[in-house]
Amino acid sequence: MFSPSPRLAIVILNCNRCKDTIACLESICSSAPGSYGVIIVDNLSLDDSVAELKRWMQNYLPPLTESSWSGMLKTSTINDGQACARPGITLLEARNNSGFSGGNNLGIRYALELGATWILLLNNDTIVACDALERLVKGAEGAGAHLAGGAVYEYADASKAWYLGGKFSWWGDKDLKCMRKGATEAQGTIETDWITGCCMLVRREVFERIGLLDENSFIYCEDADFCRRAARVGFRRILVLGSKIYHKVGSTSLPSALARYHFTRSRVYFHGKHYSLPAHASFLFIFSLSRWFKACCCLLQGRPDLARATLRGLWDGMLGVEKSDPRR
Repeated sequence: MFSPSPRLAIVILNCNRCKDTIACLESICSSAPGSYGVIIVDNLSLDDSVAELKRWMQNYLPPLTESSWSGMLKTSTINDGQACARPGITLLEARNNSGFSGGNNLGIRYALELGATWILLLNNDTIVACDALERLVKGAEGAGAHLAGGAVYEYADASKAWYLGGKFSWWGDKDLKCMRKGATEAQGTIETDWITGCCMLVRREVFERIGLLDENSFIYCEDADFCRRAARVGFRRILVLGSKIYHKVGSTSLPSALARYHFTRSRVYFHGKHYSLPAHASFLFIFSLSRWFKACCCLLQGRPDLARATLRGLWDGMLGVEKSDPRR
């Protein structure tokens, strides 16, 4: 699809939200031209997402070609090397919904096979500023970083920061929403502990050294986990302040039993993965009390489904098991 190997491969995960995905694609395609391509992974959408995405791709850069890759149907636009600023686009149709980690890992593997120098994980419910991609890659390369993130603002209020860096924490890794003292946009880049998976740029050698996202988590906390593993072997992580992304906050994280279950389970799983047994035991004691309190609050609010999902997530996290549907 891409010839020669792309400098940047952008991986976007879609599941039943093709309108958001298409809006994200259009913002990418209006960005400054460069050697990059887009890989969409459809995580077994149950609506007409695949048909709509193919229709958009056909209008964007025809013709489309269909083939298979790792047992999945692969649909690609053809960029035949003409002087065209439009990037090639590939749609991979996953055979099952393997969550955020599993779906993105499919796109990452494909990007690595293409020989991409950089791989960007980008939420489909984001809009990128016109020069965000160029600023992000140039900022990372200029700083000699291995992972980089953009400054993420809320789509509904572009002046309101959603993510301006992240900090590792024993209780729960924190995303920072305020500029740290002494950090200004003029400085270009600042150090950060972890980078949100909403917009995370990674050099290919990082994946080759530490592996892909941890698929033991269906969703939540896998980005901080990945950055912890990268930090452990000395990879540098930065935030490029001038690269601005706008996130439709809440569009995919409604107060559902599914989200509550996985958030609770992932907190337990990843804490146990990164801390000693005594430290994890202390965490479990305090965290369990907080989850029982939260479950009681849910019952008082008339949401027994959330209470049930919270306690099920806590229990499954401690036992090391996972259910993609907390009702089972």
